[in-house]
Amino acid sequence: MLLFSMEKRGAIEMSIGTIVIIVLSMSMLIMGMILIKNIFSGTTGAVDSINRGVIDEINDLFTDKNSKLAIAPSTRKIQIEQGTLDLGFAFSVRNVNNEEKRFSYSVAVDPDFSIQTKCGIATREADDWILVPSGSMNLGPGAKSELPELVTISVPIGAPLCTIPFVVSVKDGATTYVETKVELTILAE
Repeated sequence: MLLFSMEKRGAIEMSIGTIVIIVLSMSMLIMGMILIKNIFSGTTGAVDSINRGVIDEINDLFTDKNSKLAIAPSTRKIQIEQGTLDLGFAFSVRNVNNEEKRFSYSVAVDPDFSIQTKCGIATREADDWILVPSGSMNLGPGAKSELPELVTISVPIGAPLCTIPFVVSVKDGATTYVETKVELTILAE
């Protein structure tokens, strides 16, 4: 009888210990997955504010002294869900000239992209999603913008699920200084 009671108590202690270990292991696993998700989504997702991470990423892209433009995320591809407000991308310009220059920039749907055919909306409608589509800056010789410019895009509910290329165009007066594309992929909410 005593032997049976000892075995039963040992079995209960072992099963409680096993349950505690399983619960702690699952908690650590979930916390680790959340941490990894947060680390990687900060650099590949859409930028919603200019923070130290965005500034550092743009500074890393300016390793070549002849680089005129750096964009975060560096993939130049962003994904935004329908109905999301105020997400986008950031960019910085460097003046590679030997004198101070005034640069102007604009962001618009790529004119070579047939948005009406491929996405079923008018170019003007997609251009209206960009909250600050243009601006300007003065840069000394070899200088880059101190803070990156934030281009925010508000994708309305019901926007078509497609990929739209936007052109970031930086001009030095009437001359195009640098131009590149950023792809916006619209996801279901």
